[in-house]
Amino acid sequence: MDKEKRNLIIAVSLVIIVFGGFYYAYLPEKCGDYECFRQNMIECSPAEYVNEESEASWGYEIMGEKIDKCEIEVTLLLAKEGELSLQEFEGSSMNCYYPLGTAAFPDEDLSVCEGKLKENLQTRLIEKLYEYILNNLGEIRGELGV
Repeated sequence: MDKEKRNLIIAVSLVIIVFGGFYYAYLPEKCGDYECFRQNMIECSPAEYVNEESEASWGYEIMGEKIDKCEIEVTLLLAKEGELSLQEFEGSSMNCYYPLGTAAFPDEDLSVCEGKLKENLQTRLIEKLYEYILNNLGEIRGELGV
């Protein structure tokens, strides 16, 4: 084999090794429990976790640091049961931004989130609150003394 072919093979091999290293270094860790996710969130290291709750399955993916915050994408994977009837929002996402060093369930504080899923959840909560007020107007009036 001549020298040019050998150098080309070495160069291609190095490129593959370098790109492979970057790929595996930035590949999110798959967390099987909250403790793994919590530790990655504190460090703001790429990780994925599925939070199984009775009402829904939430997918969390730590995207990394963005302007001194830890960015986490939250996706509603599966709506199971509950008063909010979230089935129509399955697959929609929102991005949440927590201070570095924080650990929390990202879907529990909508004030730090933005995106379609947040808008949908807020709309549904307002609809349910409005429905509750209408259904309990007499009782509410009595409590207010009106």
